[in-house]
Amino acid sequence: MPNNPYKEIARLIDDRSRKGITAATSVISAELGTITSSGLKLDRFKYEIQDYLVAEYLIFPTTFMTEAAGADSHTHMIETPEQMQPINEGDRVMAVPVNGGTDFVVIAKVV
Repeated sequence: MPNNPYKEIARLIDDRSRKGITAATSVISAELGTITSSGLKLDRFKYEIQDYLVAEYLIFPTTFMTEAAGADSHTHMIETPEQMQPINEGDRVMAVPVNGGTDFVVIAKVV
C-alpha cells in the first residue's frame, strides 16, 4: 500500500517547523553576569560592557512619595520591596543580546 501523501507533507512541514524554531531560539540566549562599578561583566564574555540597557522595573527608586489632596492633604513614603530594589554593583543578573548581539539588556536580578 503506498504512503499517504498528506501524512508525508505534514511530516515535512513539522520537520521544517522544528528546524526553524530551533534556529530562531538558539540565537536568543540569555547570559548570566554581574553588575560592576563601571558596567556589566557577562560570565561567558571576556570584556566588560559599559554601555548596556536595563529593564525599567530594575531601576525603580528605593522609595516613592504619595500625596493625598483635599482638606487633609498629606504624604506617605512607600519603600520599594526588596525584590524590586534597583540593581547595584555586585548583583547577579540575566542579560539577553539584542540588535544582532551588539547590545545587551539586563532583564532580571538572579538570586
